[in-house]
Amino acid sequence: MPAELRELTVRVSTRRWKDTVLDAVDLVVPDGKITALLGESGCGKSMAAAALTGSLPASARSKGQVLIEGAPVKGQREWQRLRDGTVGRLPQAGITAFDPEATVGEQLRVLEERHGRWTVARACAATRYPTEMADLYPKQHSGGQIQRAALAAALLPRPRVLIADEPTASLDADTAYNVWAALRRYADTGAAVLVITHDVPMLADTKIADHVALMRTGKIVATGDLTTLAALDDPYVRGFFQPTAY
Repeated sequence: MPAELRELTVRVSTRRWKDTVLDAVDLVVPDGKITALLGESGCGKSMAAAALTGSLPASARSKGQVLIEGAPVKGQREWQRLRDGTVGRLPQAGITAFDPEATVGEQLRVLEERHGRWTVARACAATRYPTEMADLYPKQHSGGQIQRAALAAALLPRPRVLIADEPTASLDADTAYNVWAALRRYADTGAAVLVITHDVPMLADTKIADHVALMRTGKIVATGDLTTLAALDDPYVRGFFQPTAY
């Protein structure tokens, strides 16, 4: 499997706060599939994404394994190598992927020169980013435009594993669908895609995710396709799929 958490426990300890954020989490993100990670706010979804991209905070201590392409990852040097082409991340706010002092096009071209396995033109076509906007600065883009630009940037190295953390949280329904559709097209090239999301209505309407994992207080409590999870006789799971939960 391209990406996997195996019995991963993450504890965070600061001067003001101590907690077990992930508790013996097993999560598999397979090739050619979109895996959606759902759960209430604060349940550990973003920490799982951080673990899968080697971005755990300095205050975190982990036990268990993170595997990329079947091998355990150890040390920041190895994570840096993986982030240069094997593992990509799409942030929740696309604008944070760019330097505000350079145009989006300039930055995409730099990424292409450094480690692009796709051309800028191909990445922008895949995400439907309007290339006529490329000569503008990030702040001159709408939320949907900059999110698609950030996805293009994430795709340039053609990562085997793509982690997207709430990529449609601040977007209108049409733009969110376009981002989801781009993620679907990328998964169909054979990549493993994990999307952390609260967008249950979009998942229900489009059936765009192949597999769903549901978290609660740092644990994976249910896995399966969306239809299977929605039918489970569990108060937490059932409540999550009620319209009022949206």
